[in-house]
Amino acid sequence: MRRAGRGNWILISLICLVLAIIGIVALAGESPSNVGNRFMRALARADVDTLVDLSYFNPPLSKDEIRKEWTKTLDISKYYRFVYQIKGNVRPTPDRATVSMMVMRNVERGMAYEENFSLDMVQVDGKWKVDVRSISREMYPALPR
Repeated sequence: MRRAGRGNWILISLICLVLAIIGIVALAGESPSNVGNRFMRALARADVDTLVDLSYFNPPLSKDEIRKEWTKTLDISKYYRFVYQIKGNVRPTPDRATVSMMVMRNVERGMAYEENFSLDMVQVDGKWKVDVRSISREMYPALPR
């Protein structure tokens, strides 16, 4: 004989477990690879707001200074086209990571080939940001310095 309501407790327990897992994942934040992908997508689309949000400079710059630097960079390189693919990331310390990627520069010229580059990441106030000054100028011309 089955007791009334027993199935409801199992269902409620499963729902609570799923919500707890979702909460833990949300609190953990984005991975360095996800942030690196968002940064590169913003660079390809000339999305200044996202670039400002995901950029780290040492010594620190104000958001207005970062915006000015990215606006100048994107204006200089407005005809530069590339494609990229994030390969993965390594975390040598809890607040540092390196995102590896494949980049094809000047894709409209027809003689582009795959090259390996990386993004150095720094965790600032619990969020991953790209250390812009460490990006190779071979990957993208006229980067902010």
